[in-house]
Amino acid sequence: MRTTGARRRRVALLCSLLLALTLAGCADLGQGAGGRGGDRAGDRADRAGDGNRDRDRSRDRGGDRVRDRGSDRGGDAGQGRRDASAPAERPAARRVDAGFGRAVAMLRRAPERGEGYDRDAFVHWTDADRDGCDTRDEVLLAEAVRRPRVGDGCDLLGGRWVSPYDGESTRDPSTFDVDHLVPLADAWASGARRWSATRREAFANDLGDRRSLVAVTASSNRSKSDQDPSTWQPERQRCRYLRDWTAVKLRWDLTADRAEARTLTRRARACGGRVTVRTVRADDATTPGRDRTDPSPDPSADPSADPRFDTCTDAGAAGYGDYRSGDPEYPWYDDADGDGRVCES
Repeated sequence: MRTTGARRRRVALLCSLLLALTLAGCADLGQGAGGRGGDRAGDRADRAGDGNRDRDRSRDRGGDRVRDRGSDRGGDAGQGRRDASAPAERPAARRVDAGFGRAVAMLRRAPERGEGYDRDAFVHWTDADRDGCDTRDEVLLAEAVRRPRVGDGCDLLGGRWVSPYDGESTRDPSTFDVDHLVPLADAWASGARRWSATRREAFANDLGDRRSLVAVTASSNRSKSDQDPSTWQPERQRCRYLRDWTAVKLRWDLTADRAEARTLTRRARACGGRVTVRTVRADDATTPGRDRTDPSPDPSADPSADPRFDTCTDAGAAGYGDYRSGDPEYPWYDDADGDGRVCES
């Protein structure tokens, strides 16, 4: 009986020990499971937080990209919307030498704004070198196909002139006008309204480039009036006229409106050729240039000269020609009939 009771006590003690160990193990297991569950929950929370932070950073970066793109587009759009007729930032003088089409593309585009125009805003026919001959006289002297004698008061006697617009000739210079190739009114509407009076005077008396001023019949000058190439072109030498128009606008940084630019672009494809011109700085008070009265200018030194061809036939085929005594191209070709003109079209 004692043996049985002792055995029972040992079994009970053993069971108690096993139960204690089991309970401890279960607690450990519960704690481990709970810890791991907590860790996993914490990990999920951390990952969620990281994800939120990543999304926040992504939104920030996205916002930066949007702002950057917006500011870039805004800047570009602002540049695109900038009124091309606004005062230029005093561009430095430079030499332009480009194909006709490229030269047209270089013109700034802007609508014309002609309000407030007054011809008297352009002081013209001045005597800059004080030799007794004003700008009009200087042009007539330079463009005479038969050089006149210069009398008292710069009275021009015995010369002959040919109008490039219509081919008419005269021996009486009073019947010819000296035309601003880009009319004063067009210049005003294309940017000159913002110029100083000094710069406008320089433009109106530009003897630095032979294309700026041209002696023509009064009738052709009246027909042209203040029109641009979209509404008026001469009867003769149209390609040359359009290249010269482009050159003068580039020289003085004048704009072209839509119709004018479209016409020049279309005609540039048909005409071809090049435009070579030296621009005038925005701060130039005067426009010093070569002496237009020089009867034998050095053509190689004149950047405004047309390309040189082997023959007048080649020049005409390329859209050039009808040069007169005084033009830089004139000495390149043979004036067989001695009329002061070569490569007549």
